Amino acid sequence: MNRKNIILGAVLIGAFLYWKNRPVPVADGVLIPEAPFQELIPEDQRRAIIFDSGVAEPMAHYKIRARVLSTNRYWFDPGAAISPIDLALGWGPMSDSRVLNELSIGQSLRYYHVRWKNPPIAETEILRHSANVHLIPANAMVKDLLFTLREGNLIELNGSLVVVSSKNGGEWRTSLSRDDRGAGACELMYVTTIRVLN
Repeated sequence: MNRKNIILGAVLIGAFLYWKNRPVPVADGVLIPEAPFQELIPEDQRRAIIFDSGVAEPMAHYKIRARVLSTNRYWFDPGAAISPIDLALGWGPMSDSRVLNELSIGQSLRYYHVRWKNPPIAETEILRHSANVHLIPANAMVKDLLFTLREGNLIELNGSLVVVSSKNGGEWRTSLSRDDRGAGACELMYVTTIRVLN
């Protein structure tokens, strides 16, 4: 195979991947007005979820309708076998394109980053109406659908916020607060159902 064919192949693959993962166009305005629903599960009602590599303890019932701000797949990090994808999600003002167009949003190393020159809303509102969620699919159907999501999708996820204890002694805890930030501020969600709204 000559160099021109290799370059052409790379360009075609790049174009296909961009087309496949291109953002979903959405209208301006607040598209998801409601905040996530969260209800603590009493200790005597928690039922362990068993994985090959560990156990998850549900801490709270969780339902979130949100706009997908960014997606990030994981293959090789320590949590990838349980949680192969993270979604940065927004609701309220963080579901409005007029706000999001003024922000730069990305994910890496299990963190969610938001940057701006002049914030279109208060920083506290940006943080309170968005989250980085580590997702644990309950089955192959949920997993496959999570992998099809693109920036701009409006979705509804149902399941629970969990603490995962691995067989090697490690622990991965969910946040149970909307106001925290930094390490440990992400939600770790066991997803039982997913619905795409657009």
